Amino acid sequence: MRECGKSAKKEFIEDFKISDSAMRNLILGSEIVTDIGNHILAEAFQAHPKEYSEVIILLGDTGVIDKKFAAENANMAKFRNLLVHEYIKIDLDKVYNYLQKAPEILAEFARYFVEFIDRAKAE
Repeated sequence: MRECGKSAKKEFIEDFKISDSAMRNLILGSEIVTDIGNHILAEAFQAHPKEYSEVIILLGDTGVIDKKFAAENANMAKFRNLLVHEYIKIDLDKVYNYLQKAPEILAEFARYFVEFIDRAKAE
C-alpha cells in the first residue's frame, strides 16, 4: 500500500496496475479492521453490529479505540463498500488522497487493538 502511495498522482491515475493494487489493499485493510473489530466486540462486549461502519463506531463507544478516532474513521467502511460495489463511481483522485493517509490510519487501528488485547490479558 505504501508503495502505491509513493507514486505521483498522475501516474497513479494513469496506471491501472498501481491504482487497482492500491484499491485492493485499501479494501483488505478495511476488512481486516472490521473483522478484528467484530471479533473484539462479540467476545468482549457481546455486541453484534449489523454494518461495517457500525463496527468502528462501537469500537469507539466501548473504549477499544479512541472515540474521536472512531468518528473520524467510521467512513472507512463506506469507502470500502464504494470500492467493492460501486466501482463505476470511483474517483481515483479521492482514492489517491485517502491512500496518502491510510497506512498511518491502519497502523493506529492496529496499535489500539494490541493495547486492548494487552489490557484484557492483564485483567
